Amino acid sequence: MRLFAALLPPPEALDELAAAVRPLRRLPGADDVRWTRPEGRHVTLAFYGDAEQGPLVRGLTALAAAHAPLRLSLAGGGGFRGGTLWTGVRGDLTALHALAGAARALGGATEHSYRPHLSLARVSRRMSPRVYEELLTSYEDLLGAFSGRTWTADRVRLLRSVPGGHGIANQYVTEATYPLAGPAGRGG
Repeated sequence: MRLFAALLPPPEALDELAAAVRPLRRLPGADDVRWTRPEGRHVTLAFYGDAEQGPLVRGLTALAAAHAPLRLSLAGGGGFRGGTLWTGVRGDLTALHALAGAARALGGATEHSYRPHLSLARVSRRMSPRVYEELLTSYEDLLGAFSGRTWTADRVRLLRSVPGGHGIANQYVTEATYPLAGPAGRGG
């Protein structure tokens, strides 16, 4: 069971993002891009892989009780090596990094550094490096000015990734939800 902890932006923030992303689908090279489904968009805190769920449930319960809700927004865009296009996260970043660090410490999460983002698309490995660089430049130009509404992240979700099969995006199933209930201003 591939598990991870994440924050889910509210539908209004995702609708705003979807409107900003719509023109990007017409960029040269966009046919070789697999866009994430809006209902699967999330801000990952920690990836646990095939970890046992029981210890994560106990750990995430305690973690959420110690961290306050966060004020966040989605903004800008860029690409990671390997072909992932993303939008960034702004707002209570110090508290977000503390929350992600605590979440990653549970269950032996494997990421080395944390860069808050929401993945929007994956580029086909068939795309040439030149076309990818052109697509990325256009993508950054178009999404660079995007600045979404502020929203409150008030719960952490433990999600399970269910493979979608050939050419179909993974689906994410909520295994548990943990309200962020710590005192405001502590940052974890």
